Amino acid sequence: MKRWKSFRFWLVVVSMLICVNNYLGNDDANILLIGLNPLLNAICYTEPFRHWIFDFDSARFATDSAVISVRLPAYILHVGSFFLIGVLLDRMVWRWKLRQHLDR
Repeated sequence: MKRWKSFRFWLVVVSMLICVNNYLGNDDANILLIGLNPLLNAICYTEPFRHWIFDFDSARFATDSAVISVRLPAYILHVGSFFLIGVLLDRMVWRWKLRQHLDR
């Protein structure tokens, strides 16, 4: 399969765009970065991962919890999880096409 036709490629591109959008400050509440990512949404409230993802030291004097910034591992986990989801989708498409070819 051509690279630009794979789910892996497009999901990583979308993930990087979401990460850049968050880094530039357009996603203050981290809704796109954390809320729409199943992996980060599941682990962001468990204790050992919470301090890896959020930078609580920069928000000591913040009046709103939505302004807590994220750390670099959050971006790495976001891109990695979108890549793994893309790999799974590509495998499902490959198996479906193989099954269609064998049924003929």
